Amino acid sequence: MDELEFRQRVYSNPHDLDKDVLEAANNNPAYQNILKELQELDTKVGSLLNNVAVPAELAEKLLAIPDQTIAEAVAPGEVTPMASSKQNFFQYYAMAACLLLAVGVTFSLIYNGRPGDGGPTANELAFADEILAHLYVDVEEIDALNSGTFIDAVVTLSVVNEVMANAGTQLRNSNAMQALAIRSAKPCEILAAFQSAHLLVQGNMGAVSVIVINNSPVSAEYKIGDGRFTGVVVPMSEGNMILVGEINENLDLYKNLFADNVEWII
Repeated sequence: MDELEFRQRVYSNPHDLDKDVLEAANNNPAYQNILKELQELDTKVGSLLNNVAVPAELAEKLLAIPDQTIAEAVAPGEVTPMASSKQNFFQYYAMAACLLLAVGVTFSLIYNGRPGDGGPTANELAFADEILAHLYVDVEEIDALNSGTFIDAVVTLSVVNEVMANAGTQLRNSNAMQALAIRSAKPCEILAAFQSAHLLVQGNMGAVSVIVINNSPVSAEYKIGDGRFTGVVVPMSEGNMILVGEINENLDLYKNLFADNVEWII
């Protein structure tokens, strides 16, 4: 299998490959690199598109671009050589990928944006992806709390603070914190280089995750989410607090409650 055929077959769906393509990749390190790059690109594009609402007629406009470009570039009856076709194939794929990424980033910034600036930075959007990925690692515990089958008792404030000390934080011993039913508290890993802790409380729509992490505070508060979860990243004095709940959860109450009661002890 030559490289052009390999690329064409991988481009169609990098995550659903037949036996011939997989064997070609296994026998050729260069093909393995191509496959890895395309799978990473496909994952990033999919993540972006899953988090944005595409305006009406946008898809049709994007799909029409290659046809318009070809019509303008090739005279009627003209036949381009194989080398040119190969080049055009790669150029159109790259153009489409760039358009999809640009559209995804643009609408991520529009919907997650902050007044007066351009919205979250690329690093902050990547941080959001890591947060959401972590939630799906713990999704069985979240689902159990949502369904009422979570059997663990309420965690005492002293135990919660032992866990939160891992990230250099603690909860104030206030009446509000004493009255709050924290169902789970454990260390977690969002970013490998930083310490974090993950609490679960019962919200109106299901489990609400409260995560503290001692990485550098983000530049400003911003929203995160996907088809299931909605959340917010809140910068604090020595790190960040993240709150995430089910899609229709109102997080303002928990944001204010924990913002007033989280102390940094780094």
